[in-house]
Amino acid sequence: MMLKAVIFDMDGVIVDTEPGYKIATDEVLREHGIITSDEYQDQFIGVTNEYMWGTIIREFHLPLTIDQCVDMVNKKRAIMEERDGLHPLPGVIDLIKYFYDHGLSLAIASSSPMSEINRVVDLFGIRKYFQAFITGTDCKESKPHPEVFLRASSALDLKPEECLVIEDSKNGLLAANRAGMKSIGFANPAFGNQDLSSATKVVPYFSQVTMEMCQTIMNK
Repeated sequence: MMLKAVIFDMDGVIVDTEPGYKIATDEVLREHGIITSDEYQDQFIGVTNEYMWGTIIREFHLPLTIDQCVDMVNKKRAIMEERDGLHPLPGVIDLIKYFYDHGLSLAIASSSPMSEINRVVDLFGIRKYFQAFITGTDCKESKPHPEVFLRASSALDLKPEECLVIEDSKNGLLAANRAGMKSIGFANPAFGNQDLSSATKVVPYFSQVTMEMCQTIMNK
């Protein structure tokens, strides 16, 4: 199958936000007497805030709403980002431009809200390279359900099998598979020990990715 589009996850693929999310979430939970393991939090990488906090509230009987939890996390993240800044993952901007220059259609399919997607693409100056932005908050189901990726291929007016997904999480890669899309798993140990075994190809560095590699992946 000929490669016609690349669909990027955002957090942990384009922007270095996963550690901040984890730290802020851990602080909110500890403030309410809840201590969890890294493995517990890792299961939520790639899902929507609604799914994650809905699960946590239910499992720990937390006397808060989803909106309250998200607001507390965002306030803590804002303090960290004011101090440390917000940065793209090494090599990802060059990769986006590389795909664009080779005539591929590009989309972002993220579990983050559209306000976060807009903030990142404008901060990094990459809006012009993308034809579609899909947020999981508009979907009925969260990753690992394939809805967000199927919406992305539809927005690009392409078949799912013509699209390649770049993801960093188990949930995201499962969603890509269920959408009928081939995938590249970005292995970054800073974002948790994610199970990337369902990826068609795993890479630790974006500089390794070439058009030849991607077309080989599409033909597997």
